[in-house]
Amino acid sequence: MKYEYLNIVGLMTGTSMDGIDISLVRTNGLDLIRQDKNYFYEYTDNTKKFLMSILSKDLDFNLKRKQHLNEFVTNQHYLALKDLDIIETCDLIGFHGQTIFHDPENKTSVQLGDPQMLAKLLNKDVIFDFRSNDMVLGGQGAPIAPIYHQFIIEKSNLELPSCILNIGGVSNLTYWDGKKLIGFDTGPGNALMDNYSFTHFNKNYDKDGKFASKGTPIKEEIKVFLQNEFFKKPPPKSLDRLSFISHYKQLIEKEYSAFDVMATLTEFTLDSISASLSFLPKKINNFIVTGGGYRNTYLINRLKNKLNINIFNEKQLDIKFDYIEAELIAYLSARSVYQLPFTFPLTTGVSKPSSGGSLYKGS
Repeated sequence: MKYEYLNIVGLMTGTSMDGIDISLVRTNGLDLIRQDKNYFYEYTDNTKKFLMSILSKDLDFNLKRKQHLNEFVTNQHYLALKDLDIIETCDLIGFHGQTIFHDPENKTSVQLGDPQMLAKLLNKDVIFDFRSNDMVLGGQGAPIAPIYHQFIIEKSNLELPSCILNIGGVSNLTYWDGKKLIGFDTGPGNALMDNYSFTHFNKNYDKDGKFASKGTPIKEEIKVFLQNEFFKKPPPKSLDRLSFISHYKQLIEKEYSAFDVMATLTEFTLDSISASLSFLPKKINNFIVTGGGYRNTYLINRLKNKLNINIFNEKQLDIKFDYIEAELIAYLSARSVYQLPFTFPLTTGVSKPSSGGSLYKGS
């Protein structure tokens, strides 16, 4: 089969819920050529608050109003795209949607969005629903990034084995040694830190880790976090953004200083990443760190000191880390078109290498 290159717009809105990452690339699902057409559509404060409020609601409550929520999220994507000239020239749009719930134990993962609505509004074909097929075949539906991370590691000519660590709302790790592709969630990313920064400092995130750097991690609280059964389980494994919310609530109710709490949440993310390396088959020397966490200079410096590993930045690799996940969705969309697998037994626990995604026609 000939895998022709397609012009694909990839869309990603992560668990930070700050806006929509947009990237136009040329890809056939095997290779990817960047076009330097990247955009960020920032949500208004009211949109951010509304989306965050969804997470605080019971899943059954949200499912009852899912049509309304789907339309809301889709309309935000339409507003982000409607004036961009890349829509005229693209062949396809990859639409991930907004994840609001992920429960791998019960084979449930909910992404908001109406792909048929977006296809009709933009008169373009849309690929949506990247996780369901994996879960039907016994996988956890996450993480879905490893196959693209493998491509980046190989394209960057990094010495193997190497890892890509994505510190988003949840942190996930991809390991590639030339033979084994392993992927799993390591623990929290920015979600708990962002929650605390917003509620106690009125900031959407702890810029450069300046609040955490003023505090002292509370070791006994980190120990309690790390006693969670998740950290004892071997990969593949995945998490929801709110997986550690119970102990988080207990922590913030205690009379610790705000700086010490932020330092503790940051250290929890770092310690869970460090602990995850024990599951890898070989020692690694090279790390690429992406996601919002890579901009937290305090966190990255602590990670370097803790792991004693070479961490590459975006200038060294000539990659715009902010748009890797949007590129990922475009890459997976091409693999969906050509029925190439993008989840694997060692990345999600799926029974066999599997493709996914559904096509919605724009005309």
